[in-house]
Parts: sequence; structure tokens; C-alpha cells
Amino acid sequence: MSAAPARAPRTAAASAPRPAPSRRPRLAVVPSPAPARSVVPYLLLCAAVLAASLLGALLLNTHMAATAYEIHDKQVALGRLDEAEASLRAQVEEAGSPASLQQRADELGMVPAENLRFIRLSDGALLGPAPESAG
Repeated sequence: MSAAPARAPRTAAASAPRPAPSRRPRLAVVPSPAPARSVVPYLLLCAAVLAASLLGALLLNTHMAATAYEIHDKQVALGRLDEAEASLRAQVEEAGSPASLQQRADELGMVPAENLRFIRLSDGALLGPAPESAG
């Protein structure tokens, strides 16, 4: 084993001056790419869509509330009409009762009919009790 270096010693050819590098290319300013589009129009469009949606919801809600008030008013009116109808039905029932009819007939001076007879239209025959002979 030797203590000699592993590299070969430099020779004269290796230490010769290097040739001068050729002329370097000049650097030039490259124009930057076109600037990115602004986000302002996109944000304005989003804001307009949001505002239109909110306005539409507000108008729809207002219209629904007005319609609900109209429905309530109609239901109240219908309830009043139902009460009036019930009152009129009760009056008709009371006026059509036999006791009420008898009282009204007496007020008008009417008397009950006696010996009622009916005519059968098919042959003209008289039906009912025979008339009492005056005699």
C-alpha cells in the first residue's frame, strides 16, 4: 500500500489557459402575458342575481300574505252567511209548523174545510165523502 495520491499529477497541457468564451447573448425584456380578467363583472353579476332572488322572494311573500288576508276575510263572511242561513232555516221551520200555520189561518179568518172531495182527472170521478143532503 502506498501513500501516493490517487490522482494523476497535473501536466502542463492541463494547466494551459482556457480559450475566451464566445460572446454572450444579450438579454431582452419579454412582454408579460395579458393580464387576467377582472373579477368585478363576475361579482356584479352574482350580486345582481342575489338581489333579484331576494326581491322575488319578498314580492312572492308579500303576495302570499295579501292572499291570506283575503282568504281570512272571505272565511269570516262565509261564517256570517252560514249563521244567517241557519237563522232563516229556523224561521222557515217555525213558520211551517202545524201550530204556527193554524194560528196564522185563524188570524186571517180561515175556517177548516169539511167534506173535502177530490176529482180523479183520468175519468172525472169524485172521491171523498158524499155530500150531506139538505133536507
